[in-house]
Amino acid sequence: MPHIAIDYTANLTDDLHPLELPRKLHEAAISLGVFPLNGLRTFARAIDQHHVGADTRNEGFVNIQIRIAPGRPEELRQRIVDTLFATAEQTLAALIDKRPVGLQLEITELDRSLTRMAGSLPSA
Repeated sequence: MPHIAIDYTANLTDDLHPLELPRKLHEAAISLGVFPLNGLRTFARAIDQHHVGADTRNEGFVNIQIRIAPGRPEELRQRIVDTLFATAEQTLAALIDKRPVGLQLEITELDRSLTRMAGSLPSA
């Protein structure tokens, strides 16, 4: 863990791709030194059907969901949120200045009793 999922309105695709937001968030998560490297997964997907604000089709939105294993202290979770949000904000600053774009980031803990995992990725 964690899984970093970036959903964004498809009208931002041409502006977002050169900014490399997934790579930058992935690197920021690694730099925290609190996650197992092979457990870190970051992905992004464009949402084709969307309505934002006044719905002029110029408005965009970026939603970042971070899912982590439970048990980390509040102070550490706050550091994770602050670090990854600052990375997203810095990465998207010029885009946000250029057009109406919303940015949201949320961290949630998985419920161990309701989570199943399998696969052949190395655990270390």
